[in-house]
Amino acid sequence: MENNTEHLTKAQTTELREIWDLQKNAMSTKDWLFVKVKLGKDAANFTNRQLFRLTMNLAESGFESIPTWLVSLISLR
Repeated sequence: MENNTEHLTKAQTTELREIWDLQKNAMSTKDWLFVKVKLGKDAANFTNRQLFRLTMNLAESGFESIPTWLVSLISLR
């Protein structure tokens, strides 16, 4: 997997921020805080590896409605 930087749109960032906040209690504080800081921008930037880990954290927390655009981003590399 290449470790390029992905630039999320404002809409993607907002959607991911809302999902992330919903999953706060189901994740370790360390994992949750790192992403929360990254989502503090209007349009967040993540490396491919960060997005992969973020997606895995969502899956591990029991979140079942992972956005298709997010799966597409990690599947392209």
